[in-house]
Amino acid sequence: MATYEESRWCGKRGAPSTGRETGTHTHSPLPVRTALAAAAEASGPLPELVIGDHGWVCRAGHLGFEAIGLADTNGPALFVREAEGLVSVVVPLDDTVRSDYYRPLTRYVLNRACLSQ
Repeated sequence: MATYEESRWCGKRGAPSTGRETGTHTHSPLPVRTALAAAAEASGPLPELVIGDHGWVCRAGHLGFEAIGLADTNGPALFVREAEGLVSVVVPLDDTVRSDYYRPLTRYVLNRACLSQ
């Protein structure tokens, strides 16, 4: 269940269910900022690459991390950040599609980044 803050960032507060929901979805940069700050405070390893969508990748890019973003085809934010040089790569996707339909793309990206198991 999305929190009020997540829903506010998504612009979906109070929206009726369509039966096509793909899970909690947020445009908020807060989760990735919190995770990166916690890793830094614990003197843990920081990522060399952040892969995410919307606010996560925009925030990581603003903080100086290499970032690849999955962008809604109907939202310009990541494409703008790529043009500004804050995000390295933007992959346009339709976020209303079930995530398992993107498994081939996920495998391809992980294989190209030498991160597959």
